Amino acid sequence: MRMKRFQRTLLVCNGEAPSRTLVRSLARQADRIIAADGGANTAKNCGITPGVIIGDLDSIRASTRRYFRNVVLLRLRRQDNTDFEKALDFLAANGGGEVDVIGATGGRLDFTVGNLSVIWNYTSRLSITFRGDRWYARPVGSALTVKARPGTTVSLLPFGNCDGVTLRGLKYPLKEAPMQVGQTGLSNVVRSSPFTVRVRKGNMLLVVLGAGVPGSRPW
Repeated sequence: MRMKRFQRTLLVCNGEAPSRTLVRSLARQADRIIAADGGANTAKNCGITPGVIIGDLDSIRASTRRYFRNVVLLRLRRQDNTDFEKALDFLAANGGGEVDVIGATGGRLDFTVGNLSVIWNYTSRLSITFRGDRWYARPVGSALTVKARPGTTVSLLPFGNCDGVTLRGLKYPLKEAPMQVGQTGLSNVVRSSPFTVRVRKGNMLLVVLGAGVPGSRPW
């Protein structure tokens, strides 16, 4: 039997929730909704229904579990990875596609940093974008072309040493430059749209602030 391919998934995690407006907008654009453990509480509060709730299920409230009694619960007891990773493993094995992640930042700093760090294990199988109110972040890969209004703030964060970094359309351009761990490109500014980011080698996270209409696809 051929596995169904999903174009777009909304993954709801248990961190700081964005606005109800953004959550519902992303849910309307998604082909499926997955909640990572306590992310189900956010889904309930925002009036959306996940198709699957996955994790070790130590954060989902009893009232939420009763509310979603007809939703598939996948309890994975292993403690050597996070509920976010459990959800990403599930998505990679079940259709892949684009994944909009909400609630993976804010709250506990260790979880925020951890969630941003583990995505590099999945970028070959999933197209991941973290989303919040008026911001989004995503891995660059080898190249990324982005539409954004002039004046928009853009930051680049290397996760490891990066080589061959080229920036076009930004106030502070680069051409085939290295960026090392701890050398961040914070608060660059869009001069012309679309702008482009190329990375010949390494893992680079692009952060765009003031991203415009909630849930829009800017690239």
